[in-house]
Amino acid sequence: MNISFLTSGHHPFDDRIFYHMARSLFEHNNNIEIVSSKLNLLEISDGIKLNCFAGHDMSKRDKIWHFVDRLSGFKPEIIICSEPLTILAAKQYSKKQSGKIRIIYDITEWYPSKKNLIVHKKPIRWFFFIKLLLFNLWVSKFADSFIFGEYFKSRPYRILFPHKSYIHTSYYPDLKYISFCKPELQQGKLRLTYSGKISLEKGYGNFFNVLQKLTENKTDLKIEAKIIGWYESIRDKEECENLMRSLNRSITLTILDRQSFKNFIELIKETDIFLDLRSDNFENHHCLPIKLFYYAALGRPVIFSDLKAIRKEVEIDKFGFIVNPTDKERIVKLIINYIEDRELYYKHCANARYLAENDYNWQTIEPQFLKFVTS
Repeated sequence: MNISFLTSGHHPFDDRIFYHMARSLFEHNNNIEIVSSKLNLLEISDGIKLNCFAGHDMSKRDKIWHFVDRLSGFKPEIIICSEPLTILAAKQYSKKQSGKIRIIYDITEWYPSKKNLIVHKKPIRWFFFIKLLLFNLWVSKFADSFIFGEYFKSRPYRILFPHKSYIHTSYYPDLKYISFCKPELQQGKLRLTYSGKISLEKGYGNFFNVLQKLTENKTDLKIEAKIIGWYESIRDKEECENLMRSLNRSITLTILDRQSFKNFIELIKETDIFLDLRSDNFENHHCLPIKLFYYAALGRPVIFSDLKAIRKEVEIDKFGFIVNPTDKERIVKLIINYIEDRELYYKHCANARYLAENDYNWQTIEPQFLKFVTS
């Protein structure tokens, strides 16, 4: 069976698309092509065809034409779309085919999200919010089925399209990519990591406030902080670089750009406790962080913002804590307690890996995913 993945928002080696969904379908005797509009790329990697184009400066009409052109060459029977625009391309392609083409919408993002609206001035953001929302709902009717990455993002579609088939396929990692990393919490040393979009809204400011407070409360503690991420705006860059200039000189800071999936996993292995202190807003509250399951698979404790999505879908109390992201005093106390209470620290490390091996892994959801897509 020929199956195409279309995405206008993700790179072709996206961990969910390439390393999990596409790889699983390929390993079960399907021909797979990934088409992304993020960069020019034509190659075959691990048996999967990557037929991508750079669409940054293209109009929406031109992007759709490029997607349709690649679909026409590959002739898929199933198309898995990651964004509304790609559904239009899939629908356009299906009109030209004599047989039935199944279109599946894989929903992992809010649409429209803040990043879709931030480019517009505040007075007219509501107009574009309504415009993009209606566009998303309109194109969603062309999808035959839905794949939902998490519970809260599924609700609008399940209500508005009750007769369409769907499946929940969470962000659990394939454990062949992430092995247990023996914890080595060293005396007088702490290794922390921030990863993802670098912005105050995503918790960069809260992360730095915790670092500063840690140096005040534990003056003998050597802190190594690793930053792995990217800026999406000049404003984010200016705000966050100002924070870095004020950082206590006793903290060793390593800054790295966006990484490939495999490089990212290697880089975060040298972390003792994972922090994710994103801001308390509607979008963050109802988004389940993908990285949480990677951290669990490595076997590390976590301290995360108290998000409804985490409370709904993760047994977080078994391997970490959820907190008010601005309460740096409590967060620092939790970190120091991990340092001083080694029994609790190693218990949470073991619990994290146990949950990953028994519940939060791709192997537990892969059979249902394969059956849903190909049956």
